[in-house]
Amino acid sequence: MMMLLAAALLFAPNDWKPLRSTATVDPQVIHDGKASVRIEPDANGGDALVRGQATRLTIGKRYVLNGWLKTQGLTVTEGNRSSVPTGLSLSMASMPWDVHSESVGGNRDWTRVQLKFTATRGNDAPEIRIAPGASFQGKSWVAGVSVEEINEAPAWPSKIAVKSFGPAYRYPKAGWIYLHIEGQPYERGFQHGYLMPKEIEGYLDRSAAEVNSKDRALGWEQARTIANSVFLRGFDEEILAEMKGIADGAAASGARYQGRKVDLIDIVAANTITEIGLLNPASSITPTGLEGLGLTPPAYYDPRKDVSITERCSAFAATGKATKDGRMVIGHITWWPLTLAEQTNIMLDVKPEKGHRVLMQSYPGGIQSGTDWYQNDAGVILTETTIRQSPFNINGTPVAYRARKAIQYGDDVDAVVKHLSERNNGLYTNEWLIGDAKNDEIAMFELGTNRTKLWRSSKNEWFNGTEGFYWGCNNSKDLNVRLEYVPDPKGRPVHLPFQPTARDLKWQEMYGQYKGTIDEQFAFTAFRTAPLVSGSAFDSKVTTSEMAPEMMVWALLGKPNEREWVPSKWQKASYEGNEGIHSSGYSLFQAHDKAPESALPPAAPKAPEPAIQKVEELKLWKGWVLPASEADEWITLGSTYYRQVLASDNPAETLESYRLKMDDSPLDLRAARAVFAFDEIRKQLGDEAFLKMMDGFYTSHTTKTVSSTDFPVKRPDLNIPAVGPDALLSGLIGKLGNAVIVYGTDMEAGANRYAAEVLQNQLNGWYETRVPIRRDFELSPAECGSKTLIFIGRPETNSALRAEPPGNLPRFEGATFVVDGKTYSDQRDGLAWAGRTRCKNRELAIVLAGNSAVETVRLAEFQPRQKVWAVTHHGQDVSPSGSSRRRARN
Repeated sequence: MMMLLAAALLFAPNDWKPLRSTATVDPQVIHDGKASVRIEPDANGGDALVRGQATRLTIGKRYVLNGWLKTQGLTVTEGNRSSVPTGLSLSMASMPWDVHSESVGGNRDWTRVQLKFTATRGNDAPEIRIAPGASFQGKSWVAGVSVEEINEAPAWPSKIAVKSFGPAYRYPKAGWIYLHIEGQPYERGFQHGYLMPKEIEGYLDRSAAEVNSKDRALGWEQARTIANSVFLRGFDEEILAEMKGIADGAAASGARYQGRKVDLIDIVAANTITEIGLLNPASSITPTGLEGLGLTPPAYYDPRKDVSITERCSAFAATGKATKDGRMVIGHITWWPLTLAEQTNIMLDVKPEKGHRVLMQSYPGGIQSGTDWYQNDAGVILTETTIRQSPFNINGTPVAYRARKAIQYGDDVDAVVKHLSERNNGLYTNEWLIGDAKNDEIAMFELGTNRTKLWRSSKNEWFNGTEGFYWGCNNSKDLNVRLEYVPDPKGRPVHLPFQPTARDLKWQEMYGQYKGTIDEQFAFTAFRTAPLVSGSAFDSKVTTSEMAPEMMVWALLGKPNEREWVPSKWQKASYEGNEGIHSSGYSLFQAHDKAPESALPPAAPKAPEPAIQKVEELKLWKGWVLPASEADEWITLGSTYYRQVLASDNPAETLESYRLKMDDSPLDLRAARAVFAFDEIRKQLGDEAFLKMMDGFYTSHTTKTVSSTDFPVKRPDLNIPAVGPDALLSGLIGKLGNAVIVYGTDMEAGANRYAAEVLQNQLNGWYETRVPIRRDFELSPAECGSKTLIFIGRPETNSALRAEPPGNLPRFEGATFVVDGKTYSDQRDGLAWAGRTRCKNRELAIVLAGNSAVETVRLAEFQPRQKVWAVTHHGQDVSPSGSSRRRARN
């Protein structure tokens, strides 16, 4: 129950300022006796952004944003199929474009909406948004907007979704897995491994594929040898003990790889897999002692092209004159190989016995980030973009170790730089961006093997005149660092000065455009803008000086522009387990000690299994008879179809299919009543007596005309409702001409859109019918009452499904659903469901809802056939036996 803690802060019509579009006080359109604000497109077209007066909030506390929305002919037009545009909605100035209240469109009368949120700014403002990143037509009105503090924990995660082990716990969230571990090194490592055995197995296999996609066993043995001989002894006792704990915990929880228990060497190899892959290019420019001798290949040698710079990330840090409030903003987006990216979805919260608490993006079995997003409880942020590989120092320590030590023991920029630099082995050469929320200092640190360059805001050191702003995009800026690329003074000529790439130019262009106004919105915009986002981008992380001390971060898994990453043929060939990444949208993460709980009530007891068994073909009756009249058709219909029921592999499921489609046609109704009459006779007589009776009847009457008086028993008087809330998924096939696909835009909009497009193409390919697609806010009341509806996305992502759930739809709580007495909380679970709408005509409704973005996409390709409902796990049907035989309980 939501409890309000203070009087609501109300926003009057005059409190709103249009930033894009027009906003006018409209005394003619009133709500609750007060004038409203009318929003219309301006002369420039585009989207609408109207901001209310700023209000003071307490960071970390919970609030609710309320308001009333009304629309007239509101339509949105998508531009370049990037981020999914929404209708009229409310949000806060601190929030990403895809975090908002329910949106409305078309012609909607006054509709109350709300958005519950955790404050991330001490000074924030409500916003009215329409079609972010796109354009709109029509009129909208907003009234009664308020912000109130509430005494209510976030709705997610559900208690059933949390797995605990001592003080450690994990739960899924928006495509990520939040993992909290704490204590001494070995203890916290054991917690990590014990809670993630299957994920660690999967990540080891993916790492092996990165080494050798054609022979993973050989590749992993090579990786283990390199990790043991080159890297293991570069970690200190603390981190080695943590990795040993991860291995032992995983093994204790059943983790095995290549026929043996997971061990320490596996975990070391997984944590140095990037450096293992960079040994080759590093070795090629590591001095050998022959430099300066002028040794050149013969003239007939055709040299290969130089190795291109690895492009893996985009990042920025801003402060001072560059930002809106003079304080720090920092963000990072990763470009990564799909094979590793699919499991680089761990939001790892480490509370060590010594040093700072750390929140970092990581992977199963990780003691470091890998993609390098770190923040600690001292308000220090550490991230990077890779630059060209520098020489290898065999006496140095791995970057996995140095980065972890830097964030766990770094109180400020100086300490972080010191830990990164000590005994640097040069592998995975980076341009680090560092932020310190305590004093809003930012720094850019290019760390070659033997050459470095540090720029600091506190010393007013900037590159190319971008005061208050550093950026990174895999292109080293300092000439001294770049000199390490050419160890041989008599080698081939190389142009060494900094040359801006397309991304460098875009960063500088955006700096010029937004200088003095940079805030979180700048980050959200930059990371969905080409060329800063790419085909291999799969995440986004953004934090500020206000968020960092509270260990908060806005994080998104998937492309920040909401596009899908579908594996190419090459990516599938490299690793058959690659399934792609679909955007889950931005979500707020905050480190917390205790596992959140929710009030999800216990699941209902599972319904008893019906007693109907398959009968061997030899024991079933044979022949045919004719009905004497229409009143006698129940004998021929029932005996024909009930024989098929008993002969089927799942008689209970087949029997239920007759009941569920009995309202599809008059014949289906008569057949269903006849079939259930024969089922009742079987129950009354018992299986053996029933089969004997049927065999005798058909032996005596085959090829003859029969009436009810000829049948050995009287027809049972059954009360079977002709219309119920149930339907068959397969019933959709005959209704495609009247169907509409409706996908959710409240959350996971990009994935839901892609799933809708996949389903549309599937149906068009199978049945030559192109079913139209609607966004949830575009579904009109007329369509709801007259169309066959195919809902894409679970209720929390799809406002149309929340408003018009099919009858008897299972209970959802966030990314968890309860069906047939069982709760499904794994991110890889999904539900396909068929029912009837609650509207007058009770049309068919289909729901395809995954517990995660990727599972919803998988459901779009799922073919449940004769099922009322189906549960999937990782795209495979795992429904309990007989899931179609009855409407499941929830």
